[in-house]
Amino acid sequence: MPENIIQVNEQDEIIGPIDRLVAHKNDGILHRGLMVLVKNKQNEILLTQRSETRPDLDFPPPFPGFWDITMAGHPRWGQNDYVTQMAVELKEELRISTTVDDIVYVGKFQYHAPDPSYPNKSSPQGFRLSEFEICGVGVVETDQKPQLNEIELQNSLWLSGKELSRTLLEKHFKMAPWALIMLREFQTITE
Repeated sequence: MPENIIQVNEQDEIIGPIDRLVAHKNDGILHRGLMVLVKNKQNEILLTQRSETRPDLDFPPPFPGFWDITMAGHPRWGQNDYVTQMAVELKEELRISTTVDDIVYVGKFQYHAPDPSYPNKSSPQGFRLSEFEICGVGVVETDQKPQLNEIELQNSLWLSGKELSRTLLEKHFKMAPWALIMLREFQTITE
């Protein structure tokens, strides 16, 4: 089912609605994205692995099988602030109930990342996807046990900040590019 997300300019000013697939095809069109880092009471960080397939989308999923810190999504058209949509995405993807007051908004960054998964043998001829986003970042601490939405996520694990640093340094996981950029832009977020 087509879904409209928010197209923006370089200053993060809203241009209008844009179809999710159109925003991601080829080199992408600049739009809003978001990510939320989830920590537990032991200060461990939840990593999740994106699903290989997405039957809910009308197109192949971007960055299938990549690992994320913790979850990423898009504010939908009509949702003008990042944090409200972060709470919605936490509920949809991880079954974690939060309010906007539970989420600490830490900032945003812009990036462009072509998806190396496409084209491939099972995608349409010449099919390419890219993320081109201004990405809002939030952090939430919770004692709720995440329950993965298996349409969007296929695996998860908790790591301490030190374990995460070692994992990234040793390249144990195929990480989503926005997760790596977020860690570089907001270095204290995992402390």
